[in-house]
Amino acid sequence: MNRRNLIYALPTSGGKTLVAEILMLREITCNKKNAIFILPFVAIVQEKIQSLAPFAVELHFLVEEYAGSKGGYPPIKRRRKNSLYVCTIEKALGLINSLIETNRLKEIGMIVVDELHLLGEDGGRGATLEGLLAKLMYINVDIHIVGMSATIGNLNEVAEFLNADVYTQNFRPVELKEYIKCEDRIWLINTKEEDIFTDEKKINYQYSEAALKQDPDKIGGLVMDVVPKDSCLIFCATRKNCENVALLLTRVLFRSLVEYRALEKEKLRAALEAEGQLCAVLSKTIKFGVAYHHSGLTNEERRLVEDAYREGTLSVICCTSTLAAGVNLPARRVILRSPYVGNEFLNLSRYKQMVGRAGRAGMGEVGESIILCKAAEIPKIRMMLTAKMDDCLSSLHTEQDRGLNNLLLSSVMLSLASNRDELHKLVSMSLLGIQSSRLNVDIEQIVDRAIISLIKARPLKVKEIDDNETIASIIMESHFTDDSTVEPKPKKAKQSIILTRKSPLELSTLGKAAMKGSIDLQTAYYLHEDLKLAQRHLVLTNDLHVLYLVTPYDVANQIKPVGSVLYDVIMSFSPLTMQVPKVLGLTETVLMKLREGITPKNISSRVIHRFYLTIMLHELQKGETVHLVAEKFQVTRGVTQNLVSSAASFASSVVRFCQEIPEFWAFAVFLKSFSKRLTMCCVKELDTLMELPAVKIGRARQLYDAGFKTLQSIASATPNDLQKNLKYVSRKTVEQIIVTANLILMEKVENLKDEYAELMEGLQAS
Repeated sequence: MNRRNLIYALPTSGGKTLVAEILMLREITCNKKNAIFILPFVAIVQEKIQSLAPFAVELHFLVEEYAGSKGGYPPIKRRRKNSLYVCTIEKALGLINSLIETNRLKEIGMIVVDELHLLGEDGGRGATLEGLLAKLMYINVDIHIVGMSATIGNLNEVAEFLNADVYTQNFRPVELKEYIKCEDRIWLINTKEEDIFTDEKKINYQYSEAALKQDPDKIGGLVMDVVPKDSCLIFCATRKNCENVALLLTRVLFRSLVEYRALEKEKLRAALEAEGQLCAVLSKTIKFGVAYHHSGLTNEERRLVEDAYREGTLSVICCTSTLAAGVNLPARRVILRSPYVGNEFLNLSRYKQMVGRAGRAGMGEVGESIILCKAAEIPKIRMMLTAKMDDCLSSLHTEQDRGLNNLLLSSVMLSLASNRDELHKLVSMSLLGIQSSRLNVDIEQIVDRAIISLIKARPLKVKEIDDNETIASIIMESHFTDDSTVEPKPKKAKQSIILTRKSPLELSTLGKAAMKGSIDLQTAYYLHEDLKLAQRHLVLTNDLHVLYLVTPYDVANQIKPVGSVLYDVIMSFSPLTMQVPKVLGLTETVLMKLREGITPKNISSRVIHRFYLTIMLHELQKGETVHLVAEKFQVTRGVTQNLVSSAASFASSVVRFCQEIPEFWAFAVFLKSFSKRLTMCCVKELDTLMELPAVKIGRARQLYDAGFKTLQSIASATPNDLQKNLKYVSRKTVEQIIVTANLILMEKVENLKDEYAELMEGLQAS
């Protein structure tokens, strides 16, 4: 078709998602090609699947989830229906790699990237997205790439990278009025004026002296202007600040709010209690129509809060900035509690995302945003508001394992590039290649350095060099020589090689395993080491050692173990269970030091951190609730729940890693069943019901107890039947549950038909 790629840049709430969905539906129904929709978060993937399910059922296509532990590589080859793959960035990379490897990329007609500005994000996600798109541009396959964003300053560079046309407008269906408030003065923000702070007014809410001490910024007055008839989002700098502001509002809002929708609020409280122990803060705030929303909540709690907000039971949500790029929760008024996110001052992109939540189509004719600040912060806010939109800058070279190294290794594995010349050309077509002069980067030099490092560290090799041989030095035929040593240290006789521009490159066994498992190189080394130890000392008297092998390393780095908790839990183990910590080096002496706050020198902190998470997983596997485990191990409920889904996803990666290393075949076999067990983490009879995106353990139990024990029974139910058996659930949600059940059943039927067709083709061929 030779269509030009497109970057579609409109303000938040300008209708970008609607355009993307229309384009994808047209691709599937008219062009009979599959489409990939790339979104930033698991929660948005699941929300999008629910909203697209009615279209899929009506138009007879499949919506397949690639997020967390969901999604197989390569995807099932469909013979009768087309698919829309809804993916997170990391899962999209795995999906596209698997399609390239199996020569099936031609099945894809369109790829839509929502929040394209994430190309410039640090922490690995930006580099992952850039690597994915760079491969597609290098292959030059006939896939229509559409990028959507409201906040890219350097559209010309990104458009050059994607060979794309740009459509940009300032259109917004609902007018947005932006304000800045300092003490009792408030100004309208108008960036078209020379002095951008205009129309100064003095606000005069009637506050008692006691109330003024508690709420000097008069947030309560700003909220009471719009609630309960309309809604309000309050963005706070930290998670703790969200909870504190929610509690503050219960002390300054009008008491009459308690009577508003009191019955619905009581049902919401009951539904939250059904999910586990009701949070003390939510218990106090819900009766005022106020809640907080951040990553410390479980998925079920967040979903109930979101549904209640959409229904109008809750009028106010105090949230962190991640909600601005997450689920779709618009508001009549948005309040920014301060011009900070964490300890960082706001940039224009983040500010626009947050205030863009104010005023959506169907929610009145105007939306308002108010940023609260101190007098000393006004000049910085003025500078931020008049700055150009933040540029997307490549981090491919700085986020090495998830950036340049991954791009080089995966491209060699997929036979996209097989020597230095081809790797130079590939990287030159990335965003980094476009920005090389701006970032003062020599593409050939950084690629050559990466190649040397990867050969010395063993994931990459020259075809003539054996997997087990070590390299003392690599001499390039061109300008560049490097004799630096790279871990792991060589065990055999060293040798030098000359690497020409055409020297054939390939992946070592370890490199291929890392790429197949979507595991970064450092994690691959650790995992290989842990699996080798487990080969000699695997304890199978219970699940504990197996759980340790699938405990994700990246989550372990984010949580600090509490020594006294670790000591108490391990010392309560039975003699059989105690074998596992002993194998790992967690002896009683080590545990006593940890209890006293002393870091032992004879054991890696990595092992301590991972095993702390492992015993959390172990307790959840035994049936303990997320709430109780979170309280016991002194972490948030959200982190505890995320641990389960991260472990389920990592278990799948470990299986794929082991499948590529012959000596680990046994691990691949018995770890395969672990991913699903970890995903469900509940009694077996609820597994089927928890396949539904909007159903977690609380709702699954309610449905099961009401007689809805199968997907078929839910798919054939009426919304009324379902709604009366679920505590606090909106009509829209039950309709989504029913239609999603139909979609899953349709997919299962197609799976069976495709499996039958494949078997018949095999018989005919023989």
